[in-house]
Amino acid sequence: MKYKCSICGKKAVERLKQYRLNLCESCFVNFYERQVERLVKKYRVVEKGERVLACVSGGKDSSAMLAVLKKLSEKMRFELEAFYIDLEINEFSENSNRTVKELCKTLEVELNEVKLSDYEIDLKKAGKKRCSACGTAKRYITNKFARENDFDCISTGHCSDDIIVFFFKNWISGNFEWSTKFLPRVEGFDKIVTRIKPLYLMSERENAIYCICKKLSFTSERCPYAPKDDWKEIIYEIERKKPGFRRNFVANIPKYISSSEKGEYRYCKICGEITTGEICAFCRLKINLNLKNKLKMSKKSNIE
Repeated sequence: MKYKCSICGKKAVERLKQYRLNLCESCFVNFYERQVERLVKKYRVVEKGERVLACVSGGKDSSAMLAVLKKLSEKMRFELEAFYIDLEINEFSENSNRTVKELCKTLEVELNEVKLSDYEIDLKKAGKKRCSACGTAKRYITNKFARENDFDCISTGHCSDDIIVFFFKNWISGNFEWSTKFLPRVEGFDKIVTRIKPLYLMSERENAIYCICKKLSFTSERCPYAPKDDWKEIIYEIERKKPGFRRNFVANIPKYISSSEKGEYRYCKICGEITTGEICAFCRLKINLNLKNKLKMSKKSNIE
């Protein structure tokens, strides 16, 4: 990039068209951290004295999230620990695990680790529904771990790109109950722990540049089970033609959604966690995986 930093005059590493700014490494880091801090304070994403459990995967978004929360925790006086779920997907998980450990060591953040197998989940048995099974398992395990270990908030690395994708997917399918779940802070209730999104206004690109400028450990390797997301390509194309689209879009969501509608709920008759039916999604997942495994074993036995 041939541009000079709009602030200090040094060589710029990024051109932010929506702000009409060119920024060098140090100025970009300062700009990024100020943007996140403003969001956190405006929506009271984290309160003083709260214990925050930050979900990390080794990717750029969660790595950026953990780093900026670490800095804010010292300034705003809240506690911070990291949480990693080993999906046990061969080399991919080994690389992710190594990256997360390096990141937490560098940032001096305590790391909590669990494995899917600790909860009797094997994604290999889920077939084509691996992504759905993975999401269900991660939400259940994270909430249960956070509650049982007295954390006040669960922090995720969801950014503006993710929020917009969720919006369009749910809007088109006619599912409007999703809306309250994608605010910067969604208050918990009963057994559900509060969830926060510090990177609500930031983009994936900005998260990646922040990681690079801060020399943070992160992996760009995609999960081998993850499908291609055409929606993000659509969003990127709109952003190219209309700079600032992503930020303006998500910034307006909280203006029209003020509170979370909990609706009716009950307790799973198997595990006791919150659910809308008799059995929660996680327990149904375990039942289905066990049935598939039994059928597979039965077929193998008959062949032999």
